[in-house]
Amino acid sequence: MTTDILLPRPPARPAGIGVFGPSGRVDATRLAGATARLLSRGYRVHVADETSATWRYFAGTDPQRLAGLTHVLNTEDADIAMAARGGYGFSRLLDSIDWKAVRASGKAFVGFSDFTAFNCAAYAQAGLVTLHGPMFTSDFGEGDPDPFMWQHFEATLHGDEDHASVDVDHGAKPGSIDGTLWGGNLSLLAHLAGTPYLPDIAGGILYVEEIEEQPYAIERMFLQLLHAGVLRSQRALVLGDFRRCDPTNTSRYAYSLAEVIESLRERLPIPVLEGLPFGHIARKLTLPFGVPAKLAIGDGRYTLSWPGLGRR
Repeated sequence: MTTDILLPRPPARPAGIGVFGPSGRVDATRLAGATARLLSRGYRVHVADETSATWRYFAGTDPQRLAGLTHVLNTEDADIAMAARGGYGFSRLLDSIDWKAVRASGKAFVGFSDFTAFNCAAYAQAGLVTLHGPMFTSDFGEGDPDPFMWQHFEATLHGDEDHASVDVDHGAKPGSIDGTLWGGNLSLLAHLAGTPYLPDIAGGILYVEEIEEQPYAIERMFLQLLHAGVLRSQRALVLGDFRRCDPTNTSRYAYSLAEVIESLRERLPIPVLEGLPFGHIARKLTLPFGVPAKLAIGDGRYTLSWPGLGRR
């Protein structure tokens, strides 16, 4: 791993956005809608030609999707490199990416879901801080962007600091925790365990979300991270949205997500906090991956604070 951690350059105002499709096929109507919507807000938009390609499940073949990323890397006017959408596919590219070029670009890479693979690998292979935040067609492709998402996207991109406070019954001891903020989609984090693409972060504040998984499978992935030594080296675990993760097999005991979280709290000697607004939802935060952050835990409430890219 590169030990010299690099923050991306603060994006210009208005910023240039380079769009590429590293994962699933991209809907042409939503791509056009997102382009028009962000142009109307003053952003400059550069969509890699390969973004509209199709092959099997993916937005083009592996070489085409890699070429789209390279196009964005080489677009000087693109301060922000944004995935068009998630799904699946970034894992297929990790061993072919020029990580020295990723680091040298100094761009603010942003996405969520399958993009977690890139967030992890960029930090592990290039020492580059990235952003877990909106994606082009997913969050800007249809209708007006969520105001909360938009506010926190710009605060993290351009501001000195951002934060989120959550009122929740957490049962943790009040206090203040400092640590490296990182995380993303649980399936991708577990998938990368044991590979050179999952960074070795000790003393971290780990944020995790998931969508459409059975609670028992969620617990199994957490146990994978636990047995791999990842969870025991963290200072706090902060859970985001777990959309459509209710048990559906009515012929067996309906093992719930609440029971999974209870089991995590029994096993882990760190706070396990719920309710951070991020994940596969419209109302989401933009969270840096790899920066020092602070977690203030109070009675029935916690506040997570992190630096924006504008802080230097």
